Amino acid sequence: MVAPAYVASLAIGVIVAGSALGGCARPVAVQAPSTSTACEPVLAAAPIRVLGELQRETTPAQAAAIAWGDPPIVLVCGVDIDVPADAQIVEVNGIAWVAQNSDDGTVFTTFEEDPVIQVRVPAAYRPEVEVLTDLDAMLAEG
Repeated sequence: MVAPAYVASLAIGVIVAGSALGGCARPVAVQAPSTSTACEPVLAAAPIRVLGELQRETTPAQAAAIAWGDPPIVLVCGVDIDVPADAQIVEVNGIAWVAQNSDDGTVFTTFEEDPVIQVRVPAAYRPEVEVLTDLDAMLAEG
């Protein structure tokens, strides 16, 4: 016979574990190159929060990408860039970014940086450029 105290503590443990798993968001599917040696320090220095949004898991796991929030803000490291002639260049704390409007927000891509970093910011986070100030420390590390 199982002692009632054991059953009660087991039930509480199951409820707590279930609550923790139930609160997890699904991984964000990303299209990104595999993590490279050049991107490792950048990704390792990524903040836990951007605009108050927590970091989320991405898939595939080997992708050089990080995501925050819902809708997800997605950072990809190691992308190629082709700067359009009419590109809007935004400078934030000494780092130049190409800013391109998309249907659902803005895509910022570093300009003249190695490795190249791209950040997709949904319109829900307007003004989208504020994400770049939250990434300053990470870029200084990278």
